Amino acid sequence: MYILNSRLAADVFDDEYIIANLDTGLYYSVQGAAVSLLYCLPFSSENQVIDVYLLAFPEKAEIIKEELASIFKELVSQEIILDREEILLESGPECIAPGEYVPGKFNRYADMQDLLMLDPIHDVDENGWTVQGTNS
Repeated sequence: MYILNSRLAADVFDDEYIIANLDTGLYYSVQGAAVSLLYCLPFSSENQVIDVYLLAFPEKAEIIKEELASIFKELVSQEIILDREEILLESGPECIAPGEYVPGKFNRYADMQDLLMLDPIHDVDENGWTVQGTNS
């Protein structure tokens, strides 16, 4: 059963799923058809989501198969979606394809990694808050 990693902070803004991994400092943007891979969690196979799109947009079958399978692999490799075989849940919400096909996108960002990795609660000493990027 595939589930969303509970250690992530995630929210949807204007049809874009933004995900922050506070353990690694990386953040991600998931857009278009790929958002359904997250909306439909939990599911036992990515084919459950891909099949919905194939039925709705048969003329784009090859693109959809390649695109969503590739993004699914990225979501798993980045540990955004976890495979938990020991969890036996019913499938997630019913997956419904939108009225229009929007190509899926998956982006990984490390530009704010240092900032997201700051732990201001634990990075305080007797002199006060730690200032990143300075030599003491």
